[in-house]
Order: sequence, then C-alpha cells, then structure tokens
Amino acid sequence: MESFGHNTFFTLEQAREEAARRHLECRQVLSRIRSRSSLPLYVSHGTALELHGMIATMNYLPGYGSELVHVSVCRQRDLRKIQGMKFHYARHGVDVVHADELVSSVSAMQAVCQIAPYVDERSLVIAMDWLTCANPDLRVCTHDELSDYIRSVPRFIGSAKCRKALRLSKPGTDSPQETVLRLESDAYGLPEAHVNYEIIDHIRGSGTMKVDIAYPDDRVCIEYDGNYHYTHGRWMYDLDKRNRLRDLGFTPFVATREHLASKQKLNELFGMVARAIASHRYGLD
Repeated sequence: MESFGHNTFFTLEQAREEAARRHLECRQVLSRIRSRSSLPLYVSHGTALELHGMIATMNYLPGYGSELVHVSVCRQRDLRKIQGMKFHYARHGVDVVHADELVSSVSAMQAVCQIAPYVDERSLVIAMDWLTCANPDLRVCTHDELSDYIRSVPRFIGSAKCRKALRLSKPGTDSPQETVLRLESDAYGLPEAHVNYEIIDHIRGSGTMKVDIAYPDDRVCIEYDGNYHYTHGRWMYDLDKRNRLRDLGFTPFVATREHLASKQKLNELFGMVARAIASHRYGLD
C-alpha cells in the first residue's frame, strides 16, 4: 500500500526542540571547520529549514543526503568535500540569517528554493505551507511575501517546480497532514478545500468554531486527529464540537493517521465525503 511518508501533527515545543537539536549539531560541525579555516559558510537547504524550526518530513530524492549538514558558499573555489557535510555553490548569493556568533544560515524562503530540485512536489508544498502556517510562533512569512520572493529570484534549477508548488500552497494550515489531506482531496476531484475554516456558532452564541478542512458550500468538513487528540479532555471537546457542527447543519468527518497509511484508506474516506456532498447538493441518500 502506498503511504505518504510525512510525520503527524507537530507541536510548537517539538518544533523548538528539533531546531535546538539541529542548531547544536551545526555548531559542532562549524566549530571544527572554524578551527582550521575562516571560510564563510552558510547553513542551507533542508538543514536551514530544520534550523528555522521545520520538522515536517521531506521526501528527499536519492542522493540528497538528509543526514548531512548542508552549507552554501558564495564562490565556486570554496567548494569542499568534508565528511558529514555537503557544500553547495550559491550562484546568486545568500540571504543571511545569523543564529548566533558561529552559525549563520540562508533565510527560510531561500532554503525552500534551494531544496526544490531535491524533493517531490508534495514536500515542497508542505514546506511552503509551513512557512505561512497558522501558528504565529512558527510562521516565517505571509504567502504574498513568499510569492514575491520566489518571483524575484533569478531563474534557478527547480524554479518551475517552485512556482507550481506556490500555486498549490495555502496559508493558514496547522500541520503537514492537513496539507496532505488538502492535496489528496484535490487529486480525488472533490471541490476546493478551505483550510482552518471558521464556522459561526450562532446556536450557542459563542463565537466561531474552526475546522481543519471545509467544503462550506456543501456543509461538509474534515478534522484531522493527531495523537494529541487522544487525551480525555481533548476527546470530550472533540465530541462536543462535532455534535455542534451537526446541529449547525455540517456533516463532519474525521481523518486519522490510519487514513494516511494508504491511498486506499484515504480514498475510502473521500468517497464518504463525496457522497455527503452529493446528498447536500442533490438530496441523494
């Protein structure tokens, strides 16, 4: 069965912990280089994204070397072969971000452009969704800022893939799994999916309820339940929320990591969603 290979919902704490771990690793590697050379090195590509706090799993193409520390240099003659590292030539220079006195990296937006040749399209969309995610503590830029940046960069290997992924990406997502659900929903042929859609709770009069994915015209929505949903308090909250959604005329569906375990299981879920949409549109049972 085909799996999607992306991690489940991540928390802000997990993102910070992973960024700190990668930061320490980069410090250790760069300190060894600094003891022998003053060559300017900038953490780049997927390593830079991890340094900036991204922990979504990327489906890197063979030969990339995700276990290595990737760095960019501004001159071809500065390219080196050093164990545990991979050097890249930044033909158009680097957008420098200083993590500390020892570690400097390219910006997260430049890193997304750099990994374009090394990942599949879905991974690139996930990376872009992460940059423009709903969480203000994780968000790096707006979708418009990312779009302006990508269009301003001189042509590079993977630029066409970047522009296509940009058209597929959407701001305001919460996790890689929501991005995968949205992309697969489009591929299945369902109507346009709205992410983090807010539904006015006019019955209880307590503001709005936010759902992960919604087809608002057809009164159908999908919630993704990651592991953090399985505490008693969260479970009770979710039950109440879905009862309220039904009372408001929405048909809620739940996606779990099991649905993302195979194409078949996810298509079964989307088949249910499609029938609910048809029932709302045409009164079909």
